[in-house]
Amino acid sequence: MEGRPRWADLAAAGAVGFAVGLLVMSKRRPATSTTKNSKKITTSTTPYNRFDNRPSYTPGQTPPPPTLFFGKHKKIYNPETLTSCYNLVISSVTPRPIALVSSHNPDTNVDNVAPFSYFGAVAHDPPMLAIGFCRKGGQQKDSLVNILRQKQCCVNIMSEWYLDAANHSCGMFAPDVDEFDMAGLTKVYDCQVVQTVPRVGQAAVSFECVLEHVHPVVSNNNSPTTEIVLVKVVRIHVDESVLVPNNNDDKPAVDTTKLRPIGRLGGNIYTSLGDLVDIPRPKV
Repeated sequence: MEGRPRWADLAAAGAVGFAVGLLVMSKRRPATSTTKNSKKITTSTTPYNRFDNRPSYTPGQTPPPPTLFFGKHKKIYNPETLTSCYNLVISSVTPRPIALVSSHNPDTNVDNVAPFSYFGAVAHDPPMLAIGFCRKGGQQKDSLVNILRQKQCCVNIMSEWYLDAANHSCGMFAPDVDEFDMAGLTKVYDCQVVQTVPRVGQAAVSFECVLEHVHPVVSNNNSPTTEIVLVKVVRIHVDESVLVPNNNDDKPAVDTTKLRPIGRLGGNIYTSLGDLVDIPRPKV
C-alpha cells in the first residue's frame, strides 16, 4: 500500500513466524550500531532465519508497537479476579528453560526425577538456580519433599534427544515409584558432593545442587500454593561433546547449538532451539 512504512509490511509478513517460532535472543540492551552489525547464527535444522525479517534499528529509534503485529490494544487482567492465571502465565512467559530434577527419598530409598519449567539461573558467583514447585491438591511434589529432607538435588538440562523419556517422567506416579525406571532414563552415581542423588545419564549438562533457601507462596485466601526453592550449584557435569572448543579451561562454555536444549511454551507444547542472533553490547 502506498505510504505504508516498510517495517509494517515486514511485520505483517512475519507475524506467523514470530507467533509460533522460538525467538532466542540475548537479554541485552540494543547495540549502539545498527542491526546490520548483528551476527546471524545458522543451525543445521533451520533453513532460514526469521531475524532477517525484523525491522532495522538505530539507537534512539522507536521500535514498532505490538499492535502492528497482532491487532488492537492489549487487554488488562487483574490476577485476583481470574478463576486461574495458569494458562495466561505459562503461555506468555515463554520459552521457559526446564529443570529435570533428580532427587532421592532416604526413607523409601527411591529415586525421583521430574521436569519443572518454573526454573532459571539467577546468579553465577556462586551459581544459583531457582525452581518453583507448585502444589497439586495442596500437596507438595515428591521432588520438593525429597529436597527438603536431603537438602540436595541434581538439576539436569533437557535436550532434544531424550525429550520423550524426560516428558514421561512428569506423570503422576506414586511416591514409591521410581520415575527413572518408568521413563527409561539412566542413573549415573558419579556426583562428588550430592553423592546419594543420581544424575540423568542422557543429560549433557547436570548441576549438583545443595539447598539454600525456600520461599513459600500463598494464594489470596492464604492457602499455600507453591514453594520457590533456591539451590546453590556445587559441581557442574558437562559432556565434552557440547563444550565450546579452544576455550580456556578455567572459563568453559557450552555450545548451545550442540546442547540442543528444550524449552516449554503454553499447554503441553515444547520447543527446541530455533533461529539465533548475536547482538553486541552497546558502547556507551
